[in-house]
Amino acid sequence: MTWWPLPAPLVLASTSKYRQAQLHRLGVAFTAFAPPYEEVPVAGLDARQLIAFHAVAKANAVRAVYPDKSAWILAADQGVVLDGEPLLGKPHTVENAVAQLLLLAGKTHELRTHVVLDVPGAQLQATSVAQVRVRPLTRGEAEAYVVRDQPLDCAGSYKIECAGPWLFDAIITDDPTAIEGLPLIAVARLLRTAG
Repeated sequence: MTWWPLPAPLVLASTSKYRQAQLHRLGVAFTAFAPPYEEVPVAGLDARQLIAFHAVAKANAVRAVYPDKSAWILAADQGVVLDGEPLLGKPHTVENAVAQLLLLAGKTHELRTHVVLDVPGAQLQATSVAQVRVRPLTRGEAEAYVVRDQPLDCAGSYKIECAGPWLFDAIITDDPTAIEGLPLIAVARLLRTAG
């Protein structure tokens, strides 16, 4: 149901079912559009910079091909940073998901989500950071969780909106919705700022 009218069509630069479900919660009309962009490592960028780079690149890729040039393009990228090391992305397989969870177990990692609202003539941006402490896990616990929630398309191999809370000792964040993939507090702020 749409209850927050926008002055221009909104395009979500993602076909993620998670991000679409989240954006529906804000009550805005939007179209989901897959960005013609492939995320690859970029020389000279650290893990945190790469997340922002990918979000901007997704917005730019959609802006370049989307037929309605008056549209507002909303793009985001998310990644897990552990000890400043390269990103942990989507695991894609059960084995990778279990390995990611065991790597994170007993440690605090940073879950970063960068969002871009591209409006004609400007790009508004925001970053949401969550400090996530995963409790110590046995291999059996990690395997059982992965079988239960199937987080194969989720950075960090967990879903906070499902059984994920069983995995954590603590989460400190300015926007808890970001853990699901899209920081709705930041998105709402950017939409208000844009008009």
